[in-house]
Amino acid sequence: MYDFQKTQLEFIEHIKDPDNKPFKHPVESRRMDIYRDLFFNNIKGFLSSGFPVLESLYNEEQWNSLARQFFATHDCRSPYFTDISKEFVEYLSNEYELQAHDPIFMKELAHYEWMELAVSIRKQTQKWDASKTVSNVQMSQLASVVSYQFPVHQISQDYQPTEPSEAIYLVIHRDSDDKVDFTLITAMTAHLLLTIENNEQLSIDSLNTMMIESLPQLDAEQVIQGIKQIVEQMIAQEILVPYSISE
Repeated sequence: MYDFQKTQLEFIEHIKDPDNKPFKHPVESRRMDIYRDLFFNNIKGFLSSGFPVLESLYNEEQWNSLARQFFATHDCRSPYFTDISKEFVEYLSNEYELQAHDPIFMKELAHYEWMELAVSIRKQTQKWDASKTVSNVQMSQLASVVSYQFPVHQISQDYQPTEPSEAIYLVIHRDSDDKVDFTLITAMTAHLLLTIENNEQLSIDSLNTMMIESLPQLDAEQVIQGIKQIVEQMIAQEILVPYSISE
């Protein structure tokens, strides 16, 4: 049994890193080629579909090398294919060292593209209160507030910033038609949304009080009117969900 397990581990190591981990057992090279290509191309396919903008910034050799390094060195904790993109983001954030040809915003762009994927497959259990008077709101389970140092929502082959900017705040969200989009927001709107997200069963009156206390430099009535406008906009975009307190 030990020999069999040892052979299995050697086979896995070779499949992940064939250049540095030779497989010394007598297996027909044509068959090994099939295994090597099948596993690697599956992983690279998930990365290409999950990070199309990031991939577009590399030539084929560079992208293959990055995918191979991830495949060979990262120990994925999840057995689900849908989590490969998340594992890749964690790999870039915690293990990967930027190379000379990597864009400086690489890690943030990867996180942004992963967030779009994550929001697209999330499940929602919230119920929508259709009443005209909104007295309570909560953050949609299909929306996330994120912040970056680079304008990741604008990056393309034609636009690649080389220096960080002021903090960029975005809400990545999915609507009832399953369309994933982003909304560029201000720091105040981000603070408001995070306040709602971090406080369950939050009434508008309580939200007003909390925001007035956190913004003492502003007139209270000005804050209340600003909250009203933001909440209405966010509900229209299905970023916030109005609900009945009886639920």
